[in-house]
Amino acid sequence: MTAAGQQALTSIDGDGDGDGDGDHKRIAVIYADIAQAQLQIGDIPTGVTYARRALDAAQRTESTWGLQHLGNVEKTLTGQRDPAARELLGDLISTRRALGSSPA
Repeated sequence: MTAAGQQALTSIDGDGDGDGDGDHKRIAVIYADIAQAQLQIGDIPTGVTYARRALDAAQRTESTWGLQHLGNVEKTLTGQRDPAARELLGDLISTRRALGSSPA
């Protein structure tokens, strides 16, 4: 699962089309999707890492699409007891509230 995501990221980074902003917005979505997949299979540390990357990319590019994808991650994290997952959940909720959007 992660290898496919890395391949997608590499193809976006290396396409050389010059529209970096759109690429970075897509990266936020890809990271969010990888995070969701990892969380679903129980790999919490990797899921949290990719979700954090997705959140950072979405905030940098102001990607509402990326933040919408993180809504699914937010729902998945709700029942987690892992401290890093709980911290990330708080950050996702704070970001969503600051931007006035609801989880997907």
